[in-house]
Amino acid sequence: MKLEALSPLGAQFAPRQIGDVTLAEMRDNGAVLVTATGPLSGDLTRLSKTLAVDLPRVHGATATDQDRRAIWLTPRSWIVTCAHGDEKLLVDNVALAFPDHTVLASPYSDALCWLSLDGGGAEDLLRQGSFLSFSTSGLPVGHAKRTLVAGIPAVVQRRGETAWTIAVERSRAHFFVDWLNSLTHSFGDT
Repeated sequence: MKLEALSPLGAQFAPRQIGDVTLAEMRDNGAVLVTATGPLSGDLTRLSKTLAVDLPRVHGATATDQDRRAIWLTPRSWIVTCAHGDEKLLVDNVALAFPDHTVLASPYSDALCWLSLDGGGAEDLLRQGSFLSFSTSGLPVGHAKRTLVAGIPAVVQRRGETAWTIAVERSRAHFFVDWLNSLTHSFGDT
């Protein structure tokens, strides 16, 4: 018997508008958490080849290669998003490439709910519940950060000028969406 993952937001959750922003759940994302037990130095290139995505080496940076995206969490940990179903392949590849367990990979898809916010007001929505950046220009495109948004732990990634991806724990996804929906009154919508 094969179990099918259910959305934490329910089967009937459909994209919705919050002002000029479209909120949608990204149901086809798989994710793997990759953690090194110590400094990687030369092994970072080998790890990048194993994962088939160039791992970012700079605080908050992300890297994309075909259907994979690597999000920098710490100098020794990344979330690698992939096609749903590729998680086992990535975990197995890391285990084969690092049999000494200096790098560990674990499936992370069941831990997170991925949401997209697209539209000119997306950054303003997020700023109502979070401090996004010290920079006057905000969080740069192609960067991510772990933060609290409306008191909910999240990984916020800026994919484009008006395109954002937010990963929240599955158990808190419903609260996050409810918070976003409550902001519609701030934009004059009913």
